[in-house]
Amino acid sequence: MERVSAAKAVAAIPAGARVVLPQGCIEPWSIFDAIATSRGDPANPTRLYSGLQFGRYRFLGDLEATTHETGGLGPGYRYVTWQVGNAVRRIARTDRIGFLPLRFGQIPWLFGAGGALHADVAVIQCTPPRGGRVSLGSACAVYPSLIEASKLVVAEIHPEMPWSGGATEVAVEKIDLAVDATGPLGTLPRAVCDDIDRRIAANVLELVPEHAWVQLGVGTIPEAVLLALSERPGINLHSGMYSDPLMEFLDRQPNARVVTGEVSGSVEMYRRVAEDPRVSFQPTTVTHNLPYLAAIERFISINSAIEVDLSGQVNGAMIAGRPVSGVGGSLDFVEGARLSPGGASIVAMRSMAKTSSRIVRRLPEGNAVSLPNFTVDYVVTEHGVARLTGLELTERAHALRRVAAPEMRAGLA
Repeated sequence: MERVSAAKAVAAIPAGARVVLPQGCIEPWSIFDAIATSRGDPANPTRLYSGLQFGRYRFLGDLEATTHETGGLGPGYRYVTWQVGNAVRRIARTDRIGFLPLRFGQIPWLFGAGGALHADVAVIQCTPPRGGRVSLGSACAVYPSLIEASKLVVAEIHPEMPWSGGATEVAVEKIDLAVDATGPLGTLPRAVCDDIDRRIAANVLELVPEHAWVQLGVGTIPEAVLLALSERPGINLHSGMYSDPLMEFLDRQPNARVVTGEVSGSVEMYRRVAEDPRVSFQPTTVTHNLPYLAAIERFISINSAIEVDLSGQVNGAMIAGRPVSGVGGSLDFVEGARLSPGGASIVAMRSMAKTSSRIVRRLPEGNAVSLPNFTVDYVVTEHGVARLTGLELTERAHALRRVAAPEMRAGLA
């Protein structure tokens, strides 16, 4: 492991390379800023791949702009994401960044050795070394696979990153270039839940048996559900990402076990879960592994959606034909839940998006199906629960209309 400047690390990336950058709250600002000042090789552009981005990174340029020409990357770079977050939704409508439809569980195979997009370079963030090893800290997820597959591994060493439990340790010999951190740890503000979120959470809670293993995402509804689950005996958690309410859950569930790929929230939460032996950080090959999930008894998958049509098809990624999210891990978890003994897949969402119903007659043209209609057991809104399992199409339509907003039901008839 050679300690270098961020500029030197970026300069070491070969022209035309496929580079996988961190996602979520893993924000190596030193590397991001060095990319923003690098021209790259216009004759052989480097492709930068990443997932959900929470921050406003300089290399992405003006996030409010609507044209390709106002981008922040040098002419020798192209940025591609598999998860469109709030920060980049406006520029995702232009050609400034690319969108890659990709199941989260498939990332190790796509970017791994022999994959169609075999990664040349992996950028990670980690703790300072001790005993010849570092810890990936608040995120394990796809990084072990990328480290093994890549020819060049660049790590930002962050002195505040906590040493976490699970499969996060990496030998320093696996890291080629190390850069000192120049910014704070990435954080995610806590979602603010309202009465509608809490009503949805209460409806979801009726479907979760005692001693279940539960998968959730991040956002207002997942956080409301996680807080509600704190009162349900014997609940364990297994997911790709959790946020700050995980602290309250651990306080109220002394015997709970938690398996996660990463956490996104406050620095306090990072430290808290890193010190808790009940929390195990695992790679995507565990958290999103279908045979592993199917073997868990009473595995309950809870995901959100943009809209659901009357046949039960779910769109969780697009509005008006444009990506506003991504495939993510929902299909991995939904399939695992349906194969789990006593398991169930749940889609929980508000019945309305401003003035439009989120239960629709049919998905609009151009909006992709994230979850086929045979994969979802329950659709939950603040107005109740629609159980779809075993229902024919006409019966499904009736069940879904009953949980739509009352003022929208006539139009769905």
